[in-house]
Amino acid sequence: MMPGSLYMVGADGELQRMRPSAPDNEDHMQMLVARYPELISDGDGELLLIRREQAITDSDTGASRWSLDHLFVTRDAVPVLVELKRAVDTRLRREVIGQMLDYAANATAYWQTGRIADSFAQTALQAEQEPEELLRAFLGDEDPDRFWQQVDANFKAGRIKLVFVADQIPRELARIVEFMNDQMRADVRAVELRWFAGANGAITLSPRVIGETERAAAAKRPSATLEPVSPREWLESNLAAMGADVIPGANVYMSMIERLGGTVGIHSSQGSIYASFVGDDGKLLYPFHLWKDAHLSFTLRFIHAREGLQDEDVRIGLLDELVEIVGPLKTMNTKGYPAFPVALLTQPSVAAAVEQWMARVLDHIR
Repeated sequence: MMPGSLYMVGADGELQRMRPSAPDNEDHMQMLVARYPELISDGDGELLLIRREQAITDSDTGASRWSLDHLFVTRDAVPVLVELKRAVDTRLRREVIGQMLDYAANATAYWQTGRIADSFAQTALQAEQEPEELLRAFLGDEDPDRFWQQVDANFKAGRIKLVFVADQIPRELARIVEFMNDQMRADVRAVELRWFAGANGAITLSPRVIGETERAAAAKRPSATLEPVSPREWLESNLAAMGADVIPGANVYMSMIERLGGTVGIHSSQGSIYASFVGDDGKLLYPFHLWKDAHLSFTLRFIHAREGLQDEDVRIGLLDELVEIVGPLKTMNTKGYPAFPVALLTQPSVAAAVEQWMARVLDHIR
């Protein structure tokens, strides 16, 4: 048996040996990582590509000096900086460490608010895809504006991940990565993306994450995970100081959602109490959210593409009906977050009319 080989059994039962190989060029590796970021994921779940060859500045003027191979973000709004090298590149030993630290230090110091969101939009449009649809598929019911705000805040505070990728990771680099991960606030990883080739041109990739230690994981894990809270605890923590009618209005909101056949829950980011309903196609829908500013939103951002709401005139009609009931909304954006003060639901006539209006919304989106 040849050391270091992989063996693949095909659908026909035949055994095929995959011999150790190497990528033809760095661009091929970069393309695969951009298209399939799960290759370098280390347990943080899905990654969203922001940009390949992301420009990095070294001053407030915004002039670009460096180019980062890949910039991703996690579902928890943590920026992930990726630098990729082939094993034959001599810079993989030590120079790549200084290179990445240059990128991280200057990016966190001079990054402009909103730039990551702009880079993501440019990447999506260049691929002839809709940025909003891609982001909605990635985030689910989370508010995109709040997500980008948290991404910017994490970047500015240095809460980032640094990932080195190569088809072979030298021992010197592995030791440095483990040391940096123990010492830094940032998570530091190396991913060895071993390359195997078969006789018919097939390629097999075998990722191995290097850098995680139990000591570092224990030190960093608590800040990344929020303790679960109940709706009552969430209300007391976030809305108790917002006025006497706010929590009673929130309780009315949750009761009407249950009467309409939905459920309420706390989003994983704990930014809202969402209302979820099951559509006729079996998919979960999230049409209403109660936010920390004590406003209840008709969350069109997540549902405007549903068949019953694709016609903008229908969405405008529903918003006009809601205005007739509660008065002016925070916005009339038909793809956004039109919202009204939840305290208004303490008025029985308003609450009854809103519940009837919600039932009509559900008829449209189901």
